[in-house]
Amino acid sequence: MEPLEILLSITILVMSYFIGSVNPGYLFGKMKGIDIREHGTKNAGTSNTYKVLGLKYAAPTAFYDTFKSLFMIYIATLLGVPLFFAHLSGIMTIVGHVFPFYMNFRGGQGVAAGTGMMLFYIVSYFTLDFSLLYFIIFEMVLVAIFTYVTRRGTILSLIVLPPFGYFVHVTYPMHPFNLFFWIILAHIMYIGALNVITRKTIQITDENYTGHKWRVLTRSFSILFVVFYVVYSQAIALLIIGIVSMAFIMLDMIRFLHKQTNVLLQEKAKKLFRKNEYQAFSSMTIFLTAFFVTILVFPKEIAIAATTFLIFGDTFGKIFGLAFGKHKILNKTVEGTLAYFGCILICSYVLYTLLDISPYILIFGGLSAPFIELFSMGMNDNITVPIFSGTIMYVVFLAGL
Repeated sequence: MEPLEILLSITILVMSYFIGSVNPGYLFGKMKGIDIREHGTKNAGTSNTYKVLGLKYAAPTAFYDTFKSLFMIYIATLLGVPLFFAHLSGIMTIVGHVFPFYMNFRGGQGVAAGTGMMLFYIVSYFTLDFSLLYFIIFEMVLVAIFTYVTRRGTILSLIVLPPFGYFVHVTYPMHPFNLFFWIILAHIMYIGALNVITRKTIQITDENYTGHKWRVLTRSFSILFVVFYVVYSQAIALLIIGIVSMAFIMLDMIRFLHKQTNVLLQEKAKKLFRKNEYQAFSSMTIFLTAFFVTILVFPKEIAIAATTFLIFGDTFGKIFGLAFGKHKILNKTVEGTLAYFGCILICSYVLYTLLDISPYILIFGGLSAPFIELFSMGMNDNITVPIFSGTIMYVVFLAGL
């Protein structure tokens, strides 16, 4: 870069910070004699401006906050600033919005400005081909599912944005806007996660879960078994899963054969075993055994799909069902089953891009998994989901679809 380009780029970045630090919501509040950060959600952003001051003030706030980042990118481009610094100027408007110097560096969350940039990038990707249109329809399905399940918008960014970032990586791997698009997605997701935590959006009071939630959360780490299968071989994956499974089986057998040990575990290890497991194999043992059998019996791609559906679908279904379930269906909830299905959709898309597998196999396996989980009455769904969905996918494979 020439010295003049460097000076111009630095000037644009500084200007972008100051333009971004202009916060209409805060200024409108001052005109009304209040500090908007002390009311409502205590955030100097568009949504809180609407809650505290009303639509009259929220509308211009939304317009300015959304387009100020795009305005600075346009000005920078018009002045001939290199592409990287032109789009970095958009990021700097978000920095100015979040950390305005005249508000003691406590501004808004920058979601509106980030959304403006994100929409600009989406339009840019859309001009390349129409594959984005199909993915947007896919995202709209996810939004519909999880909007119904949660009735809260704060969670949506954590669900629909990661697949979007992955789609861009797969479809437009060399696009110059990708880095900034991912930065924007990461920022919006961070704000979403922060709001979920601070507002306690996900609350589960079920004692059977709260006492053993580590088991649900750590189950996601079993995807490492799948990674071992992909990176190394079936034999290595089976060896590792077999060793872990045998450890749990031996612990259960010791409990069954030695009553004093079982009683001691009931008293000292209540978070390790549920009440209904003191005289039965633990769900962790069953889960690992079913995992082992699935990888042993089915072809590689089908085994990976079936176990992935089990790992993530069950986790989504349980957490969302317990947190938001209001409508019972058999021994599950409608909300939990829909969340299970939404998770399967995401998993199926990722698996389709990574594996040499027919989309029809994933469609049949993905559609069957939540129904198998729902109708596994009297049977442990840790067994039924991978075995039955794997069988269905294998039948579709044999049918040549």
